[in-house]
Amino acid sequence: MGRQPCCDKVGLKRGPWTIEEDQKLMNFILHNGIQCWRLVPKLSGLLRCGKSCRLRWMNYLRPDLKRGAFTEAEEDQIIELHSRLGNKWSKIAAQFPGRTDNEIKNHWNTRIKKKLKALGIDPLTHNRIENTEDFESAKEATASNSSENLLKNGISSREPDAVSDMTLRTDKSESFSSSRMDETFPQDEHWIDNMDYLLSWDGFTSNLEEIFPFDSHL
Repeated sequence: MGRQPCCDKVGLKRGPWTIEEDQKLMNFILHNGIQCWRLVPKLSGLLRCGKSCRLRWMNYLRPDLKRGAFTEAEEDQIIELHSRLGNKWSKIAAQFPGRTDNEIKNHWNTRIKKKLKALGIDPLTHNRIENTEDFESAKEATASNSSENLLKNGISSREPDAVSDMTLRTDKSESFSSSRMDETFPQDEHWIDNMDYLLSWDGFTSNLEEIFPFDSHL
């Protein structure tokens, strides 16, 4: 079971507090003290929630409330306590009489966190932030690795093109050599059929006649 609500919240007033309501709450607490915040609205004659009365008293109406800007000494103390306690604002506020936990939390988020970041300190861990030079060197190393990968991928992707270029060059060289052979040894001229024909006397004489035609008158 969850925690019971502080009131029924039926017919209660919401929104900013009026001067009359502040006066009623102050008079009741100063004369009667704080016994139970759930009973304070009914006993003081206020149509407010018990939680609303507590926050109004703690953050605005209590006599020992300290107002004004935080000093540098207070900010240094807040930083030191936050490094040990973290975001436990109620415990931190207990070390500052007159300051509220809500006020300290708001001051931390709006001013002290930015101050620590400007000094190169992480507000969460209170450790020094890594050097910018190391960050830049790491970023350059990452960029160089990515460029090398892109170069390798580019070469691998162009390998089929290189193979096709080599094939095309081989085809051209073969066609060129075959054309030179055709020029050297024309296909339409008579050529020796086989070795037996060359060794036979008829074949030898016929070739001699073709090469050195004899004069029939001799």
